[in-house]
Amino acid sequence: MENQKMKALVLEEFGQPLVLKEIDIPQPNQGEVLVRVESTPINPSDASFMKGSYSSSRKAPCVPGFEGSGVVVKSGGGEVADSLLNKRVAFTAGGQNGTFAQYATANANFVLPIEDDVTFNQAASSFVNPLTVIAMLETVQQANAKAVVQSAAASALGRMMVRYFKQHGIEVINIVRRPEQIQILKNEGANIVLNSNQEDFLPTLKAHAIELNATVFFDAVAGPLTGQVLSSMPNGSTAYVYGALSLQEASISPTQLIFRDQSIKGLWLTKWLTTISKEQLKTAILKLQKLIKTELRTEIAQECSLQEGSQAVRQYIKNMSSGKILFKPQLQ
Repeated sequence: MENQKMKALVLEEFGQPLVLKEIDIPQPNQGEVLVRVESTPINPSDASFMKGSYSSSRKAPCVPGFEGSGVVVKSGGGEVADSLLNKRVAFTAGGQNGTFAQYATANANFVLPIEDDVTFNQAASSFVNPLTVIAMLETVQQANAKAVVQSAAASALGRMMVRYFKQHGIEVINIVRRPEQIQILKNEGANIVLNSNQEDFLPTLKAHAIELNATVFFDAVAGPLTGQVLSSMPNGSTAYVYGALSLQEASISPTQLIFRDQSIKGLWLTKWLTTISKEQLKTAILKLQKLIKTELRTEIAQECSLQEGSQAVRQYIKNMSSGKILFKPQLQ
């Protein structure tokens, strides 16, 4: 496939709309594979990256997209890469070669063979959200916490957390912004769902957090909400900020820091992956294989062709809780 062309969505400058182009098909290096991309989701991390507010080695101009699914069509060499040839897989892409394209390269260690009964759409979101939720559970277990609080709870990751944490005996206090999102989470098995726009939000949150001794807060929103939620949690609580949907800095008062021993930390999947051993990564990957269709599944709202590019991104950002929008790069 050398010197052949493919269609891809190219981000020429951060903050600018995606452009559909014909570019060279990338070639895999040693230890990498080339994947014919069948499905690739738009994630909040993709939206942040395209705005220029997400840390990545990928620089514009480039092809965005951090994960997807498809078929391995070429190996760059190496035992693991060679073993994946012609396999149906889920994968995460590195370098300049993102997944919003007909072909993408991937490190063979971050390629997951999928069972025949798992669709490409189901497999497309196998890494970013599921691995983040697995990292979150490990964080909670290390803190010996039995209950947590989460914002943006009706998101794909939030719903995944409700299912996965419930299976591990962790109670989740869920924060949403719209009344219709409450039932979405109740349908997932959530016991406590609070609307942050209600007048009694903070007192109700405080009652639940104190009763359950919820000392961990996973925050995808940041801004003033971080400090407000922490103020309603027990002394010694920690907020782990993993997103910034508010587009504001996470804030906390000096009183909380000094007298209540509360703190804010960041949680970034890329960093977490560098802190675990190869054996731990292998265990996490095996969990993904088993749970893609159950606790770690992702709801799909819509399929789009690459031609729909920036319009699909705008639609996803407008209503993330409706489910994932997938690009189907092979659609013409």
